[in-house]
Amino acid sequence: MRASLSRSTTRAALATAVLSLLAAAPVALAAQDPPQEAPAGERVVLNSGHLDLAARFKGGGLEYQIKDGTVPGTSVWREPADVLLHFDPRHEIVIPPREEVPQFEGFGEPGESLWVDKDFEVKEGLLWPGWNTLEILPADVSGPVKVTFPTIEGPGRFMLAQFEDDPDLGVRIGVTVDSAKPDPGTVELPANTHAHPLWIFDTAGVYRITMEMTTTLSSGEQVTDRETLAVVVGDVDPSTVEPGDGTPKPTPAPTPTPTVSPAPTATPSTSASPTGGPTGGPTGGPTDSPTGTATASATPTATPSPKPSASVTPSATASAQPSGTRTPDPIVPAAGHGGGGTGAGSGVLPAGGGTTTGGTTAAGGSLAKTGASAALPAGMALAAVLAGGAAVVSVRLRRKAAS
Repeated sequence: MRASLSRSTTRAALATAVLSLLAAAPVALAAQDPPQEAPAGERVVLNSGHLDLAARFKGGGLEYQIKDGTVPGTSVWREPADVLLHFDPRHEIVIPPREEVPQFEGFGEPGESLWVDKDFEVKEGLLWPGWNTLEILPADVSGPVKVTFPTIEGPGRFMLAQFEDDPDLGVRIGVTVDSAKPDPGTVELPANTHAHPLWIFDTAGVYRITMEMTTTLSSGEQVTDRETLAVVVGDVDPSTVEPGDGTPKPTPAPTPTPTVSPAPTATPSTSASPTGGPTGGPTGGPTDSPTGTATASATPTATPSPKPSASVTPSATASAQPSGTRTPDPIVPAAGHGGGGTGAGSGVLPAGGGTTTGGTTAAGGSLAKTGASAALPAGMALAAVLAGGAAVVSVRLRRKAAS
């Protein structure tokens, strides 16, 4: 919304500015907390409140920084390359008729717009940028801090000015820096000074103002610093504007999160002679006492000869399910196993795929065979079956004869 300045409003503003800005003594600042240092690369958009373009000694040299006091009671030192000033539409005024306010002669035609700082509009919520050398003591330097403007880029005219006495008008607007001139101008700031110039833009858009601050130390050494401040004027989205000289800043790469590698898991290796299972064949006959489960003996009691190179390893514990109540017949261990050796489990499976324990058949409880093609040579397996069958027939014949 464009604001129109009446004669009375403009004269009141001019009179107030003359009294405050032409005073020789530094402007006193309200009490506030000590300034803080902004984190490096922290970008901000400032569109209202008080701030200063400041010269200060830091790290043995002179630095041009922004003293951000836009939050009342606090101040933060910021790098100009991280700051965007936004003279948004609230800062727009309309040039009044010359017969009413002749002081705007030379700034545009009546009815045209200007974007200005708080010094022109006596209301809250507008930007109020100033100069600041309060960090520099007169004893530390042999002269003022000189501010020059090597480059000013923008779509229109940028001016810094101040209210001055005039014998005919009473007060006039004296321009000290003008981007329309080949040499925009120079500002000299004494040590330990705080003051506010008038900021004036005649066209909306993005401006990049490079300032160089220079002073001479009491030792005779000259120190200087140069920075570019970006200013957005009018109804422009500041989020689309790069601060500083417009060069995109590299985005810091995220710190990689270390990945914890899981501890290696031991891989079981295949053993030719595992413990906990029979090697090559049955180690003995089943026990005479019925039991609910058939459990392979952890330690074989006899070792067959010859000893095969592969083994049969049980993969599960077979659960015995009784299929009858008859008294079990004694079973003689298969040939090839040591006499008197006892143990549960057998390397020779009964017909039907079950295991037999104490006369009880467990269906589906067969022992899985690892490397079955290499477990026993075909001849040895057949011999074992025949030998075992012959032994059983012999025992039964003797029992029959005895009865």
